[in-house]
Amino acid sequence: MGSEKNALVCGNFIEDNIDFDFYKALFDPVRSKILVYIASNGKKSVNEIAENFTQDRSVISRHLDLMNRYGIVSKTKINRYVFYEVNSKFIFDKFEETTTNLKRLMEF
Repeated sequence: MGSEKNALVCGNFIEDNIDFDFYKALFDPVRSKILVYIASNGKKSVNEIAENFTQDRSVISRHLDLMNRYGIVSKTKINRYVFYEVNSKFIFDKFEETTTNLKRLMEF
């Protein structure tokens, strides 16, 4: 019974302290490729990004909106254009927070 309780406590700790939605958004294959593209090429518009992918521009735009919602990229509107850039500090902080929480779990 004790191991079942420990498993439940560990499971709850993980769910409460790891942002799974962030990681799902980050590690989707297409979004990961978009992230690498932006990281390699700097701030880009949706059109500039979409030109480098087989998916339709609207699909790329939806991916970017989701990535923006989770803080993976930030967007800036200049005139009629929206530009996206990698929010690397936020990503690094999220990884650090996850690592810290996993260390706490392993000590538990």
